[in-house]
Amino acid sequence: MKRKYWLYILVVCLLAITAVTLLNRRSGTFKDDEDLAVKDTGRIDLIEIRSPESGVILERMKGRWKVNDRYSAGNKKITGLLMIISRLQVSAPVPVAIRKEIGGKLKEEGKRLMVVTYRKNPHVILMYHDTIHTNATYMMLEHSDQPFRVGVPGLPARNLTAFFVDEADYWRDNTIFRLRDDEIFSVSMYIRNQPERSFHLINERNGGYKLYAYSDSTEVPDLIPEQAGQYLSYFSSVSFERFLTDDEMKIQSCFNKGEPENIITLTDSRNNIIKVKTFQWFDPGPEAGPVPDLNRLVAVINDTDMVVARYVDLDPVIKDIGYFLEKEKNNLYN
Repeated sequence: MKRKYWLYILVVCLLAITAVTLLNRRSGTFKDDEDLAVKDTGRIDLIEIRSPESGVILERMKGRWKVNDRYSAGNKKITGLLMIISRLQVSAPVPVAIRKEIGGKLKEEGKRLMVVTYRKNPHVILMYHDTIHTNATYMMLEHSDQPFRVGVPGLPARNLTAFFVDEADYWRDNTIFRLRDDEIFSVSMYIRNQPERSFHLINERNGGYKLYAYSDSTEVPDLIPEQAGQYLSYFSSVSFERFLTDDEMKIQSCFNKGEPENIITLTDSRNNIIKVKTFQWFDPGPEAGPVPDLNRLVAVINDTDMVVARYVDLDPVIKDIGYFLEKEKNNLYN
């Protein structure tokens, strides 16, 4: 009898454990943090971030990350995103009082993160930042009904959804120029207010340089080779600050009705052309009117992308013809 009694208790316990496990699986309970985080980010091939308004696809292609299969992605931002994905951690369940509400917000208003790893099914998470009750970020697996409060160890930010931006421009590489001097064939600089100071510089294959006046294409003798080499080296890393919003484009276009202040045209050794037009950046003043910003400018890249750039970043490549000449020769162009 005692043996049957203990067998009966054992069977009941096993049934209870099985029932709890099944209920947990149905309600979407995470076994551990690995169900939420993707620890091995080296296996990630694609990340899709989508909100009810828009979406973006980040994809690793031949070792490089692309944005929407069209633009190069910024390495630092991708690295930061992968770090967040690898360290997501469940910190607490949703308070019972708001559990149903948070679950509804996740499904209706939340962002959808899909991570595709090599030879694995997509890892899909819904996320929502609650600003009404807890100022916390909640996540849950898609097709689940069990949300959890999440965090990232060492990161004090409470709104983790802010790191999962669904706009393509945010993820794009902000490089204007990134070329070695031996990758540059020529650079032309047109200065609207001083056209006589404009120039055209050619980087010859034998290591020499030729300098021409922009206005009539006459060769300018006695250029300083070291100055030409130094100038081309500045194109190794030139970046802009950010893309303009649609509203900013309209405002700045209204303020800059005239011709650009400068036009930089670079032709590389493969005959690719990068053309950058620069304009003043104006801070719209509510009372005194627009005020020029002395620290920033507007740059239009290849007549397509309108961006904000800092003067300190673009100033090294905005030179005039006198930069390449001795002082006495420079005076001829004043």
